[in-house]
Amino acid sequence: MKKILLTNLLMLTALCMNAQTDVTNKYIKNADFEVNYLTYWTASSITMQNNASFEKHGGVYVQKWVEKGSKVGSGYIQQEIKNLPQGSYTLKVKAQNIQQGSPETAQTGAVIFVGDATTEVTATGDYSLDFTHVYGNVTIGFRLTNATGNYACADNFRLYRNGDAYEGADEDEARLAAKERDSLQNLYDNGTGNAPTVTTPDYFAIGSTFVLGRSTVKLNGAVIVERGYCYSETNPEPTIWDNVSTYNYSHEGYIYVIEPLKPQTFYWVRPYVITKKNRVAYGAPKYIATLPKGACTWTYGYEGDDEQDARIVQAISNGIINYNDCMGLKNFNLSGHYQYGAGAGNGTANCNYGGYMNISQNSSYQRTGTVQHEFAHGVGVGTRKIDWGYAQLGSWDDTNVHNWEWYGRRANDLVRFMENSNEVQVVGDGTHTWAQNTNGRTKTLINYGINGAGEDNNTQLLYRANAMLVEALHEDGLCATYDYHYGTPCYSYYIQPGKKYYIKCKDETLGLYDGLLNQRNSSAIGWKPYDNTEAVDDSAAWYIEYIPENGNYTFKNVKTGMYLTHSANATRVTVKSIAANKKPGTTEYFQLMPDRTDITYGTGTNNFKTYGYWFIWDDSGTKAMQANALLSLGYGPVAVANINNASNTTKQQWIIISEDELEAYQDAAIATGIRTIAVDDEAPNGNKTVVGIYTTGGVQLQKSQPGFNIIKYSDGTTKKIFVK
Repeated sequence: MKKILLTNLLMLTALCMNAQTDVTNKYIKNADFEVNYLTYWTASSITMQNNASFEKHGGVYVQKWVEKGSKVGSGYIQQEIKNLPQGSYTLKVKAQNIQQGSPETAQTGAVIFVGDATTEVTATGDYSLDFTHVYGNVTIGFRLTNATGNYACADNFRLYRNGDAYEGADEDEARLAAKERDSLQNLYDNGTGNAPTVTTPDYFAIGSTFVLGRSTVKLNGAVIVERGYCYSETNPEPTIWDNVSTYNYSHEGYIYVIEPLKPQTFYWVRPYVITKKNRVAYGAPKYIATLPKGACTWTYGYEGDDEQDARIVQAISNGIINYNDCMGLKNFNLSGHYQYGAGAGNGTANCNYGGYMNISQNSSYQRTGTVQHEFAHGVGVGTRKIDWGYAQLGSWDDTNVHNWEWYGRRANDLVRFMENSNEVQVVGDGTHTWAQNTNGRTKTLINYGINGAGEDNNTQLLYRANAMLVEALHEDGLCATYDYHYGTPCYSYYIQPGKKYYIKCKDETLGLYDGLLNQRNSSAIGWKPYDNTEAVDDSAAWYIEYIPENGNYTFKNVKTGMYLTHSANATRVTVKSIAANKKPGTTEYFQLMPDRTDITYGTGTNNFKTYGYWFIWDDSGTKAMQANALLSLGYGPVAVANINNASNTTKQQWIIISEDELEAYQDAAIATGIRTIAVDDEAPNGNKTVVGIYTTGGVQLQKSQPGFNIIKYSDGTTKKIFVK
C-alpha cells in the first residue's frame, strides 16, 4: 500500500529539538551489511567487499571499483524504511568517492540520500544528512550518477532521531494516517472485478524471529498488484489493516518473509492479494507459534593475521545470528580457530560434535556459508550415529553413498516447502546432507548443506534454509547437544484455541479404525472402541495447548478438565487434576515427534491420507506413550514404554483428529468395512471373499461377534478386527 511521504529540509521551521537518539537498529535492517551481506538492500552495480582498502566497519562493506584513472559511473544501494514516525533525523554513512592516484582531489557524482534530499560524497569520510519526515515510508541509500572516482564505497549506515518534526507533528501524522486509511478502505470496499482465490499452505517454515509462508493464487481473471501476508497476535482473521509483510524471497515462486516477530509467541497469519481493480482476497488463517530465541554463543582464538581474523569473526558472528534466528537451540558454544591447512584438501575447515571448529588459510572458506556448514557438524549432522546409517531415520547403501535418504518428516517437509514441490528428498553421504530432486524433477535446488565454498551465494535465503534444515533434522530426532535427550521439541501439530481434538492409535489392531483415547475414570485412561455411527462423548475429547517456551504440548480432557500425565517411574499414562491457579508441569508435557509413514484411512471417496506422532518425554531415558491390547473390560491400557522409533512401531504412534474432521474420519472408518461380517461376504475392495471367521481362541464362527475376530480371506490373508 502506498504511503504519503513528506521529506523536506525546509520543514525545520519551528522544530522542537530533543536529545539525539540512535534508532538505527529499530528502523534500518542490516545497516552495516554484516548480517547476510546485501539482505534487505536493493543494489545495482554495487557489490560486497571484505578487503582492507577501505576503512570499513566490521568485516565487509559495499563498493564499486574500476581501474585507476577510469570512472565508476552509475549504481546505487538503497533500502525503504517502512512507517518511519514523524521527526527530525540525521543519517550518517561512512562513504568514499576517490581517484586512487589522487585521493585528496574532490570527485563528483556520489551522494548519500534520504528521499529527495542528498549530501554529496567527494572523498573519504563520515557523511551526514539532516532531514525532516512527517509520515509514511522513506528510502535511504548511496547513489552514483556518472561518478568521477574509480573507487566508491559505503558502510555503516546510522540513523538518529533529533526530536519532533515540529510542534503538533504527532497530531498531523495521526490525521494523515487516518485519512489514508479511510481513503484506502473506501477504495477496497468498492473494488470491482473478480476476486482471486487464495489458498493457505498446510506447512510454514518457522524460526524464532520470522516465519516463511507461501500461498497458491487462482487469478480468476484478475491482475495482482500487491501480495503478501497479514499477521496479528490477537486477531484470528488478520487483515491488511493489521501487520503486513510483502517482503519475499524468489525461489520457485514467492516465499513470503513474515518479520520481525517475537520469539516463542503465537500469531495468526494468512496470505492476501490486492487486484488492479482494488479487490482484496485472503487465504484461510493459520495459528502458528515462533520458536524460542536461540542461545548459541561463540568465541574465537585470533590465530590468523588481521584480515583473516576479521573475515572469520564476521563469518562466525553472522552464522550465530542466523542460528539464533532460525533455531531454538540452547547451550551450544562455537569455539572458532584459525589453523593453516585445516579441513579436507589442506585448505577448507572442520568441526567436531560440540563445536570446536578450525578454519584454514583459504579466504573462500572464511565465510558465513562455511561456518554454518561446520556448525551443522558441531550440532550432530554426521557426528551423531542417529543421523545416518540407522534404519529408523536414514537408509544405508554401501553401493552408492550419495543415495542415503533421510526419512524424518520435518526435514523433508521443509525442503519440499522451500522447493514448492513434493518431488524432493533430503539425502546425504553419512557425513553431509543436502536435497535431491526425485521422479525426474530437474529444477535447481537451494544448496541446503553449503557443502563447499562454491555453494555459498551470500544470500539470506541460503543461510536461513541451511540453519532451518539443521533445526528440522533435530525435530526429527537428531540430538544437537548432550543436553537434548531425543531431538528438539517443536510446533509440529498446528492447533486452534478452543477446538476439541481426538486421539487414536495408528495400529490397526489397537483402535486405528474405531478406537479413541478416552478418560475412563478419575485417574485412568485407555483407548476405547466406538461405534463409528454414534456420537462421541467428551470423555474422548481433548483440548490441546502448545507451550512455545519449551516446544511441548499438554492435553486436557474436555469432560473432566484433567490432564494427561506421565509421573516419574509410572508404568501407565494417566490423568490428574491441576488447580485453577496452577499450570501443568513437566510431567504433563509431551513432545510430539511426527512419524515417517503416511497411512490412507478409509477407501474410495471416503479416505484421508494422514500420519501419526510419537508422544514422548524424558524420564531416565526417552519414554513414549504406547497402546496395549484391548482388555475384556472394553478398553486398552495406555502404557509408558521406552521409545522405539522404528517406522513400523505403530503402537507408539498416535493420530490427532480435530473436531472439524471427526465426522469425516468416522465416515472413512465405516468405509473400511469394520462391521458385522459373515462367511461369503466380499471384502471392501471386492477382490476377495471371507472364507472363515474365528475367535481369538480359534473357535470358528459363521459371522463376526462383538469383540475381536480373526477374518480369513479367499486369497489366504487374515485380518484381526474389532466389532462392537
